[in-house]
Amino acid sequence: MKRSTIATLCFCLTPILAFAQQRTLSSLSTTVPNYAKYEIVQSPLLARLTIRLDRFTGETWQFVNTAKKSFAWQLMPRISMAHDEKIPGKVNYQIFVSGIRAQITILMNTNTGTSWYIVEDPKAGDFWTPMQ
Repeated sequence: MKRSTIATLCFCLTPILAFAQQRTLSSLSTTVPNYAKYEIVQSPLLARLTIRLDRFTGETWQFVNTAKKSFAWQLMPRISMAHDEKIPGKVNYQIFVSGIRAQITILMNTNTGTSWYIVEDPKAGDFWTPMQ
């Protein structure tokens, strides 16, 4: 009887203990004033998804290693879309980086909701492609 009670107790506690050990992943970004032109956003999953965003124009640069064993910002091309309206001198864009899946990295025009996601191309490199 004791063995079955202990076995039942262990069986019931296993999911609770497993849940308690799960890591919580979150998206990271710098804290900048509302009027700031630039922001750095970083994925907690991939260091290569560290992006500098010009919040006024929507231009983005990816943090990369150089051939000289240094670091640089590399411009990330973005396929243009209709309804990508910018208000001069105002914050127009933000980036969301998922803490769960690296593929869910979204650039959004905050005026219109027009959005892009990152595509990896072995020849062309990473670029932003429109969301439907």
